Amino acid sequence: MARYVFQDAFERFIVALNDALLLDVEAGNVNYRKSNERGSAGGGLNVESRAMYRAIAVMSVAAWEDFNEQLVSAGYDYLKRTAAKPVPHELGQWFPPDRLQAPSSANVRKLYWSYFGLDPMPSWWFSFAARAREIGIEADWWAAFNDPSHLEERTRRGADAARWLDSLVRLRHATAHQDPKHYRQLPEIGVATPNRGKWGVTRYNGQNAIAVVTQLALCTVQALARHLDVPGRLG
Repeated sequence: MARYVFQDAFERFIVALNDALLLDVEAGNVNYRKSNERGSAGGGLNVESRAMYRAIAVMSVAAWEDFNEQLVSAGYDYLKRTAAKPVPHELGQWFPPDRLQAPSSANVRKLYWSYFGLDPMPSWWFSFAARAREIGIEADWWAAFNDPSHLEERTRRGADAARWLDSLVRLRHATAHQDPKHYRQLPEIGVATPNRGKWGVTRYNGQNAIAVVTQLALCTVQALARHLDVPGRLG
C-alpha cells in the first residue's frame, strides 16, 4: 500500500512538538518542587515554570510554521504528478514555502491560495481550555480543551479561529523579538493573560498552544486532501 501523501508532513509536525510536550511535563515538576519548598502544594507559578510555558507557546508556533511549509511542498509535488494540465514550473518560485517567516492566518492562507487556489480558513476549528470567568461565568473552575462542559464557548471556527491563531503568533513574535508593542492588543481567551508590558503564560495556555496547532494541522490536512482529491488518510 502506498504511503499517504501527507503522512510525512504530519509525522514531522508531531516530532516537532515533542520538545514542547517534554517541557510541559518538566514545568509541572518544577512547579511542584517549588511549591513544596514554599511549604504549600498551592500558590502561584514560579518564574522558572512561567518561562517554560512561554517557551512551549513559541515551540508550538514554530512547529505550525514548519508543518505548513512541509504540507505545501508535499501538496505541490502531488499536484505536479496528478494535474490534468502541466503545472507551471514558476509556481514553486513565486512563493517558496520557506518564505513563511510568520505563520499568521493571513500568511498561511496566502501560501495555500498561491499554490492550490485553496483558502483553508473555512475548515479551521478547535476547542481550547479556559477559566470560567474568561467565558463569562462567575466561578473559579476551568475547563480543559477535551472537557465537554461549555464546549461551544471554548470553540472557535473560521475567522474566529484565525484570530485566535494570530494572537498566539503575536505572543510568539513578542517573545522571540522582545517587542512590547505586540502586547498592546488584548490576547484571545486561552492564549495568555493580559498583563501590563507582557502577557502572562500559564500551564493551560501552554497546553492550549500545543492542542490548538495540532487541531489546526489536522483541519488543514483534511482541507487540502479534499481540494486535491488525495486518496487515503493519515495513519
